[in-house]
Amino acid sequence: MKDKKEEIFLARVADACERNYEPRFFDFCDEAMQSKIGRLLKGRGEPYAFWGGMEDAARQMLCIYPEYCDGEALEWPLMAAAFQKNFPMDHRNVLGELMAMGITRECLGDIHVGEDEVQIIFAARMKPFFEQNLNKMKGRTIMVKYRGPEEIRSYALQFKSLDLVVSSLRVDGIIGKIWGFSRQDALTYIKQRRLRVNYEETTKNDFQIKVGDILALRGKGKARIAEIGGMTKKGNTRLVIEKYI
Repeated sequence: MKDKKEEIFLARVADACERNYEPRFFDFCDEAMQSKIGRLLKGRGEPYAFWGGMEDAARQMLCIYPEYCDGEALEWPLMAAAFQKNFPMDHRNVLGELMAMGITRECLGDIHVGEDEVQIIFAARMKPFFEQNLNKMKGRTIMVKYRGPEEIRSYALQFKSLDLVVSSLRVDGIIGKIWGFSRQDALTYIKQRRLRVNYEETTKNDFQIKVGDILALRGKGKARIAEIGGMTKKGNTRLVIEKYI
């Protein structure tokens, strides 16, 4: 089903290229889809841009625009809803509540759950729906304020630095070290197509990682290869990993 949805979305993008008379905006997509769209549009030589409302946003909107348009001056149709975090909740709680309201994932950008505040980026056309329905979270009343594109707050990515020693740069051994499971479990996850390297699905357990690679393992999290250091006396390799939290 997901592959079919992706095919339909990419077909819409390709169709927009044939009708590229004015900026065309598309709903939010994840990093994997952004990578696929990028390959498609670069091959066609079409001007395009991604933006998620803030720097380092994972989920971003796409805009395809004609050559005469200034890509830096696009008016992105997105905004944010924010409320105080006065009781325990996490990203899963917030996303679950929104999905239960009937909001599709494509209408939602990044959801940031901080110590004191929750910020939800969404497609601007959904504002009336949010105003009518977003008044409770986990059964408790919340006071929501809305932010235009220029008012959306940016949040620095948070990660934990890990110093690892690995016998090789094979991805199956490295993901096991990062998330704490055996190589056999790593092989299972890879076979189940749960691993993405730089947002591209990989089923090669002997894939060789390099500095800057981003590893995403569905159900476990995401990490970046920050540094590949020298060799130990036993011939192993030192790594510095940024594990996203």
